Amino acid sequence: MAADRPAEPRSQDLLVTSEAPLCFESALPALDEWITPVQTFYTRSHFSETPDLGPSSYRLSVKGAVEAPFSLGLDDLRARPVKEVVATLECAGNSRSYVTSSAEGIRFGHGAVGNARWSGISLRDILTPDMVVSGAKEVLFEGADVGEEEEEGETLEVRFGRSLPLETALRADTILAYEMNGAPLTPDHGYPVRLIVPGWYAMASVKWLTHITVLTEPFEGFFQRRRYIFINEGETGQQSPRPVTRLRVKSIINRPRHGEIVHSGVYTIQGKAWSGEGEIVTVEVSTNGGRDWLAAEPVGPSAHGAWRQWEFPWKVSGAGHHILMARATDSAGNTQPVGIDWNFRGYANNGIHTIAVEVPAR
Repeated sequence: MAADRPAEPRSQDLLVTSEAPLCFESALPALDEWITPVQTFYTRSHFSETPDLGPSSYRLSVKGAVEAPFSLGLDDLRARPVKEVVATLECAGNSRSYVTSSAEGIRFGHGAVGNARWSGISLRDILTPDMVVSGAKEVLFEGADVGEEEEEGETLEVRFGRSLPLETALRADTILAYEMNGAPLTPDHGYPVRLIVPGWYAMASVKWLTHITVLTEPFEGFFQRRRYIFINEGETGQQSPRPVTRLRVKSIINRPRHGEIVHSGVYTIQGKAWSGEGEIVTVEVSTNGGRDWLAAEPVGPSAHGAWRQWEFPWKVSGAGHHILMARATDSAGNTQPVGIDWNFRGYANNGIHTIAVEVPAR
């Protein structure tokens, strides 16, 4: 690791989901704050090597369908007015382990999600609408991470890259972030610069960002048309792929944990809820396996693009095992389903989070 890069803090509350590529998810009880600490924030890598980018040599190029190409260094970005957003990032493969039937991909539980304070500049501060030539449709973002992928029996060397519609890329809250929770990004989280796209699954928030290209035609790269698309039963995904985009409405229970022993009295069930399609308007909790639902109370701060904390006071009684469930509804009228329709890679699983706890006999 370069000596001038930040150290990589990792908590024991980060669970190793994959060794190669290296991926971590958070233990759900660790997600008990509105802002997720860096050391407990999940990591999703696509290749075995983490890019080693130094701040003095770092350059971000902007090219394609623009009036004139240019590049900027880290100091150039830091010299511009700071834009800060609080945004929830969720891996598109979060909760993949709970898709029925089994889905392809890294076996994430429910902890590949976190909420952080991201600081940097709005992309549109350096890529203004008047710089973009007529006919531009998308903006491609590429990171420094490169590796091998299989496609139709052939091994390809590919760079991670994703595109966004032009109007999404030029929103005020689409930012080039160089800080996370008030400190420089760490290598796991994209040092020195990453994209942050609030409301979208995190594959859009490209890490180790080095190239921005404005396109007049749709991007056809590996991670745009072969990954992060929905492939349902009986489909190939080759014709008219349906991309993974905005976060589906979802909630999780982070306390108690699955299998915990809960004693009689009042226990405060805690959780988080989020959506990329609207604001969270209600979270309901069932303590009897879905027969009855009662409203939880929102608590703590709120911000557009960030998850909402909630609590529910459960009057615990009756020895035995109890099934707890939580479901959220957003302002667009979307409510979590019991489960999702199967797709090959188990993307965007927002099925109702269900856990079991035990109440011991007195």
